[in-house]
Amino acid sequence: MQLPWRTSARTGLSSGSSVVVATVTGLLLAFVAASAVLSTVSTGNAALSYQVGRSCPQSLAVAVNGIATPAPLVAKVAQDAREVAAQQGFPQTLVGAYTRTFHPNLGDRATPWLRFGFRDDATGNLRVVQGGAPNGLWLARSPAQDAHIGLGPLSPALPPVTAIYSDIQEPVPDFWCSEVATVFYNLQAADGASSTTAFLPTLDDVVKIGRPLDTSVRFPVAIPKTLAEARDLAARSARLADALRAKFAADGLTAYAPVRLPFASALAEAEKAQANVIAFVLPLTAISLLVGLVGVAAIAAQWCQRRQTVLRLLWARGSSPMALGAKGLLELGGPLLVGAIAGLVVARAALPWYAPVAALDPGTTTWAALVVLGAVVAAVAVVTLTAALRTHRMFQARARRRMPRVLKLIPFELPVAVAAVFSWLRLTAATPKAGVVTVPVDAFALAFPVLVVVVIAGIAARLGRLLLAWSHRLSVWKLPSVQLAVRRLAAASTAATGVVLVGVLAVGTLAVGDSVNRAEQNALASKSGNLLGAVTSVQISTTFGQSSASLPSTMDGHATVVGVVDKGVSNMVAVDPATFADGAWVDPDRRAEMLGLVGRLGHGAAIAIGGAPTGSVSVPGFAPLHTIGKLPYFPGMPGNVGYVAARSDNTSAAEINSFFLWSGQDADTVLGQLAAAHIDHIGYQTAAMALDALPFYTVSWTFGYIESVGALLAVIAAASLLLAVGARRKQTALSGALATRMGLRPATLIVSHLLEFGAVAGAVLLAGVTVGLATVAVSAARLDPAPWLRPLVTLPDSATFVVIAVAAGLAVVAVAGWIAVRGVRTARVGELIRG
Repeated sequence: MQLPWRTSARTGLSSGSSVVVATVTGLLLAFVAASAVLSTVSTGNAALSYQVGRSCPQSLAVAVNGIATPAPLVAKVAQDAREVAAQQGFPQTLVGAYTRTFHPNLGDRATPWLRFGFRDDATGNLRVVQGGAPNGLWLARSPAQDAHIGLGPLSPALPPVTAIYSDIQEPVPDFWCSEVATVFYNLQAADGASSTTAFLPTLDDVVKIGRPLDTSVRFPVAIPKTLAEARDLAARSARLADALRAKFAADGLTAYAPVRLPFASALAEAEKAQANVIAFVLPLTAISLLVGLVGVAAIAAQWCQRRQTVLRLLWARGSSPMALGAKGLLELGGPLLVGAIAGLVVARAALPWYAPVAALDPGTTTWAALVVLGAVVAAVAVVTLTAALRTHRMFQARARRRMPRVLKLIPFELPVAVAAVFSWLRLTAATPKAGVVTVPVDAFALAFPVLVVVVIAGIAARLGRLLLAWSHRLSVWKLPSVQLAVRRLAAASTAATGVVLVGVLAVGTLAVGDSVNRAEQNALASKSGNLLGAVTSVQISTTFGQSSASLPSTMDGHATVVGVVDKGVSNMVAVDPATFADGAWVDPDRRAEMLGLVGRLGHGAAIAIGGAPTGSVSVPGFAPLHTIGKLPYFPGMPGNVGYVAARSDNTSAAEINSFFLWSGQDADTVLGQLAAAHIDHIGYQTAAMALDALPFYTVSWTFGYIESVGALLAVIAAASLLLAVGARRKQTALSGALATRMGLRPATLIVSHLLEFGAVAGAVLLAGVTVGLATVAVSAARLDPAPWLRPLVTLPDSATFVVIAVAAGLAVVAVAGWIAVRGVRTARVGELIRG
């Protein structure tokens, strides 16, 4: 006799709905498990990429900077550094040595301020404008022009000038980023405080000058793209640093060659960002997997109910409950495994859509696969044990109360609500006082919006069940489409409330994830722009700022000049009302109000900012002022207390600390245009550099993952509704066919089904969107990593999200209605009655 277990796998495929449900459940389990691993690794690598982008590429390994090193010791520092680096596996060493700025003795020639220096590969990273032979002195163009120095002999103590190179301008190339203080000529510095560098062909030539030298040693490495690469680099750098310290100490060079690891703190911040995301994602993943396993148990229980006749026969023949559980595994295990494999593939393929970067550490996919394997093993155990216990209870054991009655009376929403309360307390306590650099990211505090969504989803499902139980009393036969829709929903209350539960969770988490993600991005852009005043801010010479000269025509439409006074109670920003809107960053939410007030400036008018007193104002260096309005904050005024006036009201430009050019263009464009117009400038900043964005990105990436989970739940909710329609197709088709035979109009039938599914979808959308957006509106300001900067994080415009959600809901309702109505129209009543 052939045992039924041998054909179980093929038998399981005979029930299409069970196969689909098991496959989708396996996909959900695998996607949640795999995406959690992939997303957290991606987040850490994204944080690393951000930190690398803010660091000097030349300083990712060890940095050695000596101050006033005696000239005879410089060669020994260089020799020791090269030897140790080669031993520790660092093939390239860049040694630099520079004198301080001084007037060299050039005989009867006019002597400019100069600094003499040497750096490995320097000549290959300078732009030659005249000459180019590598065996002589390379002089910058500005001192060569000022002192009328050309190619040829310069001084008996120096090699001849063999090249004139173009002055190094901002933004400084990566090769020079560690040498900015020595190679960049600060035109705004005091006389003799800064100069260009004249490069000599060898280190010995600099040593022969006989002056103390500032030394620089760097060990260029490939930029790490993953935390694994960065940790490896950090370990190698630590060994190199220890070896260098030991070598320098042995040669008595410790005081002249301090060894640092500048990238260690940046790596630590990236690792902390990843740890914060893990702390938030791990509990959420565990809860999601538990919910998925509950779904697997429900599938197994439904399988026992559907296969009860066969199971009873096998039990009567002597099969044990565990053997019957194994049969359930054989029938359901295949679809679960296929779904799990599909979930792993989807999680890996969709990584760029739900994770910040696609770069992963080696072996990450393997770890994700192992986690998925663990989830599959757990699902297999749940299927087997559930089926075994269910059959044991059905055939061998008397019905017993499975849990104390008291526990049944405690809804699951209650402990979740308690967790939400504690999360809110943590969230409110996370707000720092003004002046704190960053807010520590509290993973439990970040969970507040999601916990609230879970509570409301449970309440919505329970409320829906109560309403459907009460609906039996409803009698509105004057509206047959409504009456029939209500009766069908009441008959399928379990499926309807299940769809409502999953649907509200899906829409709510989608709303939370999308809103917080966009809110953090908007706040980062707004705070950075408001802190700096523009996309690009460049400090220009006071000579140009004090003059009435206009900007070059190349800057028309995207630049403005402002003067900034930073004197405590007399903080001022002096603007040009005519060009302010061209270059300044303006908060979109206050654009009309701000530009309206700025346009009225001049002739003594001023704008009070923050808590500054209104009325008549006396500010040194300005004509008597009177306020014409008030704003809570203003670009370029981080303290948010002071006044804004027109530059034309400035009576003493000496009272203005500094002048800036604000522009909406990128830094390269602005600096190039200033250089072309021969406007002296120093110290540019961009909005991307103005603020440490990693805390914002951490929150954004975390809720981006929440958004992906919500999207998956939305697909599951839609699929559950369509599967429920398919599972009840025979019953619905019979009742609908009989109703049409009794005179129900086709239009009424269509409307009835649309009302049925529309009620479910409408409840899901109303509850999900409302709780999601309301929760974000309440907690957005508390999720602000920099609340001392304005504007605060606020709920973004969610009209697009609501429109998309409604459109998706209507599409699902239309498909479900089409399936149901088609089943009625194609039904054969006789066969349905006999079947």
